[in-house]
Amino acid sequence: MKKFALLLSFALLFSVGIVFAQEEEIETSAATLIVAESAVCTGISDRQPDGTASEFSQDVPKIYYWTRINGAQDEETVKHVWYHGDTVIGEISLNIKTPSFRTWSSKTVYPGLVGEMSVAVVDLSGNVLKRDEFTIK
Repeated sequence: MKKFALLLSFALLFSVGIVFAQEEEIETSAATLIVAESAVCTGISDRQPDGTASEFSQDVPKIYYWTRINGAQDEETVKHVWYHGDTVIGEISLNIKTPSFRTWSSKTVYPGLVGEMSVAVVDLSGNVLKRDEFTIK
């Protein structure tokens, strides 16, 4: 009976150790990418945001979302997910190729696209790394 209790105790300790190791691995992989900078703007010039604002006129032909993402170990992928209110109106996959990488996506401003908007950086696991809100008037 003592041997059985001892074996059961070791099995329990071993399984708890595996669970903690798996949780640590998940946290590490989810925390590798960081959005160091972001901007909603009207253009990109020399790989930098131009015309950064939180309100835009409906007369602007395009709105850009510029991000600098740090922490990629290998080539990784994120998405810029564009929202009009709570409705997804665009998803753009972007490859992050170096540990500090600037990238951007754009959304054409079409008639009727007015009101509260946002755009989010989302990793492949679905974690929102950063979200910026803006308005089109």
